Amino acid sequence: MKITNLRFMTLAASLLFTCNVVGQEVDTFVEPYRAAALSTTETGILEQIVVKDGSRVQMGQTLAWLNDDVLHAELKVADAARKAKAALKIAENEAAMCFRQLEGYRALRKNGNATERELERAQSDHLQSEAKLENVREELAVRELEYARVQAQIEQRQIRAPFDGIVVRVDKEIGEQVSPTDPVVLHLAQIKTLKAMFSVPVHAASSLRPGHVLRLSIGTDRETRNGVIEHVSLVADAKSGTVSVTVRIPNSEGKIKSGLPCRWNLKQSVTHQNASRSDKKPRAF
Repeated sequence: MKITNLRFMTLAASLLFTCNVVGQEVDTFVEPYRAAALSTTETGILEQIVVKDGSRVQMGQTLAWLNDDVLHAELKVADAARKAKAALKIAENEAAMCFRQLEGYRALRKNGNATERELERAQSDHLQSEAKLENVREELAVRELEYARVQAQIEQRQIRAPFDGIVVRVDKEIGEQVSPTDPVVLHLAQIKTLKAMFSVPVHAASSLRPGHVLRLSIGTDRETRNGVIEHVSLVADAKSGTVSVTVRIPNSEGKIKSGLPCRWNLKQSVTHQNASRSDKKPRAF
């Protein structure tokens, strides 16, 4: 019986899948729990880098920034403008004076000592003074917003660590141009917690749940470590018949290097219990 190329490929894939199931071992590589290529939303000359390869940093820490001399000058101007209150005081005094005049004309009109036209004029002056006062207040509000805008522009020229981690590589030197076509300044990774993403046969993954603890063999010397299942994909890969399972690996001492091979023997029992609170909240580096 003649077998077509398509049937032959399907048969070969089926045999390969059967071998993986019989072996009951899946393997992958250890990765940083988080990794990021850091850049700025602005362009300009890199003024300072305060970290180097291997530096340990904390979330929110300033790592580098672009030159912002012009923006700091603009910030001083905006700060002086928002603190200028002379126009506000003049407008407040004028509004208060017009209000007193209006109250006086109302009393005079009540006693018959002022005409209706004089009262209307006093009311008009009072309304105009209130409008001028509101206009000054609006201008001051706009100046506050302008000050905040310049502050935000300065902040955008800084690179801060989005999470606790270690600097893997610094790509630029002080004085280099950061442009839209080449924006990355440095790379940051979190390695105090690692992760491994396994492709597990569907039948073996059916009983797995987030929080389950399992034993892994890491590196060429097959050092055993506990891992915590963080995510089991709800969608299987139809071609391979596997499901993606993400496992979190504590690495507080930093002994496990990212990129090492990681193996999981599916025959070994899985602890069907939630991980400890410390495992649920992975820390840095």
